[in-house]
Amino acid sequence: MTRTEGRTPNAPKPAGPYSQLARIGAIVAVAGQVGIDPATGSLASDDVSAQTAQAFRNVAAALSSSGCGLDDVLRVDVFLACMDDFQAMNEAYEHVFSPPYPARTTVGVSLAPRVKVEITVLAVAPGPE
Repeated sequence: MTRTEGRTPNAPKPAGPYSQLARIGAIVAVAGQVGIDPATGSLASDDVSAQTAQAFRNVAAALSSSGCGLDDVLRVDVFLACMDDFQAMNEAYEHVFSPPYPARTTVGVSLAPRVKVEITVLAVAPGPE
């Protein structure tokens, strides 16, 4: 199978040698998205809730470039600059998904200055099962 790339102007451009989204067959992987508003190129806010919401808007935009949506997400990886922000991130997360929830991992990491959260997802494109 061949790897294909998905790109959209509705999510931030990659900052390095990687794709916004890569797909092989029905498997779709979205690169880590932060709370940057692609219209302004700036962080949506210094607030982790607002950054989480914007990161998910960026994820959704990338998914749509490959014919997918948030309902197709199987796994979510959340990277937090400060684990003290877990509850606020989790509350914003709950507005994105409904049961049954995707599998999720959340870890504390060092992120770029002012970036509080980065989110990546793995999805399965819709089609015959």
